[in-house]
Amino acid sequence: MATKTYIGLSLGTDNSVIAIINKEHGAEVIANEDGEHKTPTYIAFSGDEEYHGSQAKHQLVRNAESTLQGFVGMLGTEYSAELAAAHQGYARVEDGPRGAEFVVATESGEVRLTAHEATVRYLGRLRTTAEAYLGRTIEGAVLGVPMSRTSAQRAAIAQACAEAGLPLLQLVDEPVAAAMQYGVGQTARDETVLVVDVGGSGADVAVVVSTGGLVTVAGSAHTSEVSGKHLDMVLAKHFAGEFQKQGGPDVLEQTHGKPMRKLLQAVEVTKRTLSAAPTAPCAVESLAGGMDYNGTITRTRFDILANKAYAPLEAAIEQALEAAGYSTEQIDQVLLCGGAARVRKLQTRVALMFPESTQVRSEGELDEVVASGCAAQASLLAQSAEPAQAAVSAQVLNAPVGLRVSSERMEPVLLKNTPLPAKRTVKVVLPAGETRAYIAVSEGESVPKAEVDEDEDEDEESADEDDEEPPRYRPSRLLAEMILELDEATDATRVEVSFFVGTDGKLTVTATEPVSGKTITAEIPASN
Repeated sequence: MATKTYIGLSLGTDNSVIAIINKEHGAEVIANEDGEHKTPTYIAFSGDEEYHGSQAKHQLVRNAESTLQGFVGMLGTEYSAELAAAHQGYARVEDGPRGAEFVVATESGEVRLTAHEATVRYLGRLRTTAEAYLGRTIEGAVLGVPMSRTSAQRAAIAQACAEAGLPLLQLVDEPVAAAMQYGVGQTARDETVLVVDVGGSGADVAVVVSTGGLVTVAGSAHTSEVSGKHLDMVLAKHFAGEFQKQGGPDVLEQTHGKPMRKLLQAVEVTKRTLSAAPTAPCAVESLAGGMDYNGTITRTRFDILANKAYAPLEAAIEQALEAAGYSTEQIDQVLLCGGAARVRKLQTRVALMFPESTQVRSEGELDEVVASGCAAQASLLAQSAEPAQAAVSAQVLNAPVGLRVSSERMEPVLLKNTPLPAKRTVKVVLPAGETRAYIAVSEGESVPKAEVDEDEDEDEESADEDDEEPPRYRPSRLLAEMILELDEATDATRVEVSFFVGTDGKLTVTATEPVSGKTITAEIPASN
């Protein structure tokens, strides 16, 4: 039987990568027309010509007002003044009759493209690139999407793929794809890993749990305050200052000016070089005022300059761990991906947050990890006799559920993002002499870390108070109250409370006293 031609695709805000699993069963990244593994997510117009990828990005220096960038991130969103402001320095974004539209002037007249139309054109070019490389028609694609993408954005991506002639097999959460590429879920051993993905426009952190071969996301966090662009700006400001010391004009005066765009493209190469070498050059021909610029920077100097830039990433890691209900000691591995994760100091800062026994992995080309993981999933689908489904993620619990202890404390039994169906039983100790057990079932939410820290400070000041830890979860919605009538409880009396959530989302809670066999059950339908 002929092998189906399925590809893996990482459709990034700044760059995209296509991969396949080759005959040697390894991931192979497909090179574009320019021989590059990364294809910038850009579209540009010059005269009546339309350019994509690297050729479009090269237009940015002299033709920024006709260059489209960021359209993938705009999918499924409405126009706003903030959205238009975020695209300053590129083709302008206006509120048109079809929503947010990119507006470009060409020799043949004005071109107006929605984010959807731009994405369809770009995906069509990626498809033809892959088909030209492989010499055959693409029959299906597995596409990675960030955890932060909404349902509307995911639906918009699927629709764009359909219109671009790219058959979409599955949308895979990027942390799951990265974990698959690192081999998570391919053994019988259960493990918990943290995926740290630092890309060009932001960073995503996710706690990924592998149980019995099923890989799911237990908690995640996103920050747009640390990215490849932030690190580029650190270098650009440094070299702009050095250029000014040499008698050149201040290129920082115009954030979106031509000299600044030249410098930002140059420092991308400098940053990449510093990941592999202790020193890297920066050279820009005719940077400003007719003057060339040539400079160097050491990795140590870059680390000092960028030291404050990593704090938002550390905060996102803490947020993801808190959302998942895990501590750093419970993480077996930290998996790095995304081009900006190559920066050595960033890797060091992440590693210092975990015990020495936790392995921090940064293997291969980090900006190709997600695409390669998607290709691995596509390869599995190609071998399967079952038709591919529209999504790879298992159905999961939308919010933690557990036992309501007080109005400010809930003990979680099943955490958010637990794969369904799920069942867990806990034992409740009753005070001696009790003749009834009161069980309050609640949906909950995690307590923000700032509030937990504040509570801990107050506890330290009150030495005569109980040593009870501050709550990590608090009830947000009471689901059921149950009273189990019992014989008089002794010190050995335990009530077993079983939580079961089916794939339909219905929660069944059963409280049982094993000795007497007395039991009570409550059923809570799925919430919308």
